[in-house]
Amino acid sequence: MIDGFYAIDYQVHSFRSHDGKASIADQCARAVALGLDELGFSEHKDFDPADPGVAYFDYDAYRAEIAAARQEWGDRLKIRAGVEIDYQVWFEDKIANYLDAHPFDFVIGSVHYVDSLMLMTPDYNRGRTGRTAYADYFRAVRDSVASGLFDILGHLEYANRRGIAAWGAYDPRAYRDELDALFDLMLRKDLPLEINTAGLHQGLGVPYPTAETVALYAARGGRLLSIGSDAHHPDQLGHAYSEAVSIARASGLTRVCIWENRQRAEVPLRPAAP
Repeated sequence: MIDGFYAIDYQVHSFRSHDGKASIADQCARAVALGLDELGFSEHKDFDPADPGVAYFDYDAYRAEIAAARQEWGDRLKIRAGVEIDYQVWFEDKIANYLDAHPFDFVIGSVHYVDSLMLMTPDYNRGRTGRTAYADYFRAVRDSVASGLFDILGHLEYANRRGIAAWGAYDPRAYRDELDALFDLMLRKDLPLEINTAGLHQGLGVPYPTAETVALYAARGGRLLSIGSDAHHPDQLGHAYSEAVSIARASGLTRVCIWENRQRAEVPLRPAAP
């Protein structure tokens, strides 16, 4: 428990991701010290040849390390073996084939690129306005949800990581039509929204998505929730978990999703029993 709440972190990376800075064992030890109840590893699996991590992930080595970690820490921590897949519509078939052949506890779908261009970089922004830069991103996110490939929508509004610097302050109300269409599709697909606190430890000052966007999701009828820190180092693990819980509860979201073998369950976000 953290601050009296059932505590999960379902967005965690290790050396099994090309940009990870800790071992699976390091992250588990830190999770136990923090009082996390569940730890979901979400190593990067990429399919775009332009991505620096495209050939990095080793599934068999990953599952062996997960098994060893469960042997060491399993009496104190539930350890889930997940994956975070970078989505672009042109390699949907490759994603589907990979997931058919490689079992996971959960699969996060995230958008980092559109048309093989990293979001909000100068190459991406060339020929776009701030409006179309975000609109094209939201369209790609909607495509990822429509694919039906994923269990969690990862770090919505990740475009803010560079978009705020490129285009100025971001207001989700300016994209209400895009967000409403996205949330309606998520409801039809029964797909949870992740509150990802990486923006808070990256110095952005807001999570992905913003608290205002979480409120829009809930107002649209959304109720399914995941929480992750996007920790690539143990110091980031569980970062601002209590803030994520506060954002969720302020919007009336009172339960968080957990997974095993891609089967979802929900547990309450509730104070610990006295």
